[in-house]
Amino acid sequence: MQDLDLSKLHDSDILGEIARRFEEKNASIFEMEQMTKKLLTLNEKTKQAESIKGEFLSIIKNEFNNPLSTLLNLAGVLGQKRESQNFEMMVAMLHSELLKLDFHFKNIFAATEIEAGEIASFYTTIDFEALFEEAKKGFVYLIEDKNLTLTVENRLEEKIVSDYSKLLLILANLLSNACEYSYPQGEVKVSLSEEGEEFVIAVKDQGEGIDTAHQATIFDRFSKFSSGKTRAHSGLGLGLSVVLGMSEALGGRVRYLTHEGATLFLVHLPKRTKEMAILGEMDDSGMTLFEDFEGGVEL
Repeated sequence: MQDLDLSKLHDSDILGEIARRFEEKNASIFEMEQMTKKLLTLNEKTKQAESIKGEFLSIIKNEFNNPLSTLLNLAGVLGQKRESQNFEMMVAMLHSELLKLDFHFKNIFAATEIEAGEIASFYTTIDFEALFEEAKKGFVYLIEDKNLTLTVENRLEEKIVSDYSKLLLILANLLSNACEYSYPQGEVKVSLSEEGEEFVIAVKDQGEGIDTAHQATIFDRFSKFSSGKTRAHSGLGLGLSVVLGMSEALGGRVRYLTHEGATLFLVHLPKRTKEMAILGEMDDSGMTLFEDFEGGVEL
């Protein structure tokens, strides 16, 4: 735009032009301030990402090196002392460490799939009690060490239709979290119910509860509250983020309530019709016994 010849303008026009230019200047300043804020925020997120990356690598190193070293040592001892009096105890330790590694790997793979958006769902009919028993297997030693009682209540008459592998990982992570933070001799209650067009999985423990300072970040990746007095292991800090990601992939949501030490996690998932399920049933190992794959639905 060409500059105006102010000598040919009336005073009112000059004042109007000055006001317009001030408005343009103020708008430009405001835009620059907003851009600066965005750049500062982006810079801060970049720093946090780098920090998380470094922390995650450190976590991976500790969480995998320790059990791998234990496994190697136990395998060596077992190979030489099959008649040892401690043979059964060493086998149990070996099994326990393998279960931990398996659980960690599943969460890492799940987190990677969530990040990449590669989380297609395959729907089948599922026996919830069998799902619970399968999920519980990964924590038998922790349950035994803390002398915990785990109960399940299914308030639905029919089997649910969902993605077995996702539901198993959701429930396993919630059970892991509940067992880790429960007081010794505590009780972990799991239930399945329905609310309108949703079915709801509830997992309740009796432990320290969730500290106020942590409540805003519990679903963030690598959030670890290792200061808890009841916690048995440090973990990767991926569990609840995986629960959230898998629940959302199934079209659901997650919420929690905590009060005076009791913590309740609620996973709300939409009901699916039997027509969406693969024409087959899940056996106790989670394998689908197919009758006809044409009935399968991938979403």
